[in-house]
Amino acid sequence: MEVSSVGVSGIVIIVGSALFLCAANTPISFRVFAPGRSASSKLEAIRGSPTAWSVTQILFGLGALVTVIGIGVLAYALRRQPSAWLIWASVAVLILAAVLWLWHLYGRTVDPVAFAEGRWPRWPLLAYFMLTETGLAILGYALLRGDLAMWIGWMLIGSMVLLFVLTLIFRDMPPLMFYLVTLVAGIALLSR
Repeated sequence: MEVSSVGVSGIVIIVGSALFLCAANTPISFRVFAPGRSASSKLEAIRGSPTAWSVTQILFGLGALVTVIGIGVLAYALRRQPSAWLIWASVAVLILAAVLWLWHLYGRTVDPVAFAEGRWPRWPLLAYFMLTETGLAILGYALLRGDLAMWIGWMLIGSMVLLFVLTLIFRDMPPLMFYLVTLVAGIALLSR
C-alpha cells in the first residue's frame, strides 16, 4: 500500500503529537504538573529525578517541532491548492509558537527553582498557547477550503476557538490539549 504525501504528513503529525503526549504522561510530569502542587513539592520532584525531567523537556520540544514539520509536509503536499498559502501561514505562526515553547522549556530545565517558584516569565508561555491556537485554527480554515474531509477543519477551528477563550479566561492551558487535537487530525490525514 502506497502512502500519499498527505498520509506522510499525517504520520509525521501523529509522531510529533505522540512524543508530546508521552512527555505529558510521564511520572515526572504527573508529579510536577498535578493541580495544587506547591513550589517545594515541584522542586523536590525535579531534583529527585533530574534526568527524567530533562528527557521529558526534550520530548516536549521534539513533539512540538515534529508536529510543525508534519504540518509543513502537509503544506507542501497541498501546494497546488488555492488554500496552500494559508497552511504555510499556519506553519509560520506555529514555528514562532514553537520557538517560544522551546525558550520556556529551556528555562524550566536550566533553572528549575525559578520555574517551580513561578519566577520564570509567564508571557512566553501564554504567547505560545495563543499562537498555537491561532496557527491550528488557520490550518483548520485552510482545510475547509480544500479537498479534505470538512470535519477535520471544523474540529481544528472549533477546538482552538474554545481553547483560546479558555486561555483568555484562565491565563493557562494544558498544552497537551493541542496535541490531542493534532493527533486526531494526523490520524484523519493518514486514513484519508
